[in-house]
Amino acid sequence: MLDTDKILKTDKYYFKFIDGNRKIESSKIKHISESIKKYGQFQSITIERNNYIIEGQHRYLSCEALGIPVKYTISDIDLPYKELVALIRDINSVQTTWKNKDIGYAFSLYAKSSESYKKYLELVDMGVSHSTIIEACGMLTRGEEKAKSYYTDFKNGTLIITDTIKNRVASQIKMLSDSTIDRKIWNRIYFMRALFKLRKQDDFDSYQFIDNFHKFPQKWIPAYTVDQNIKSIIMVHNYNAAKRNKAKYYFM
Repeated sequence: MLDTDKILKTDKYYFKFIDGNRKIESSKIKHISESIKKYGQFQSITIERNNYIIEGQHRYLSCEALGIPVKYTISDIDLPYKELVALIRDINSVQTTWKNKDIGYAFSLYAKSSESYKKYLELVDMGVSHSTIIEACGMLTRGEEKAKSYYTDFKNGTLIITDTIKNRVASQIKMLSDSTIDRKIWNRIYFMRALFKLRKQDDFDSYQFIDNFHKFPQKWIPAYTVDQNIKSIIMVHNYNAAKRNKAKYYFM
């Protein structure tokens, strides 16, 4: 009979990790260790009946690093190993403990569309935000029926990013990251929405905008909505362009 009601303690570090839980961060272990050393382990970790850690792997490693007993509780869960990953993902996806990258990593191991989540992680590693990737994938589908890249698709494990879409998004990100435009400007959801709206127009040239931004960065006006970003992008795009196409955008 498992004792699932009590907080237990052990100085034996035999608990096991689940491949698919979020990756261990040494900086987090250091931070938690400093807190535990000063105040003690206030929150126990949770394991299941086979000693796999369900919640608290960083706390566990922090206690091990300090050489102190670990406080833990046992959850009376009897699930196959792969289902434990789904359990951990579901628990953390509705809390603030997991970042989107953590959720993406878990899905990249066991979701039916795991290859799409691997593509997502490759795009994340280019140094862009979650919203930038999702927005870019959605707007660069260009009629690809297989694509499923809404925020709900990502959370539900049904994300589908084809090779073509991934390459389009990576190309767009590289174009912006190689430019002189501050990442704080373009790595935002409202900028990306504005840029992709303008890219659909024949009189708008992304490279002309980037070239003008390099030459006249002072013409950029801080923008915080889609419409404001459209106006700022067009202002830079059209500046000093007497002999070039000037883009026009009609706000509805």
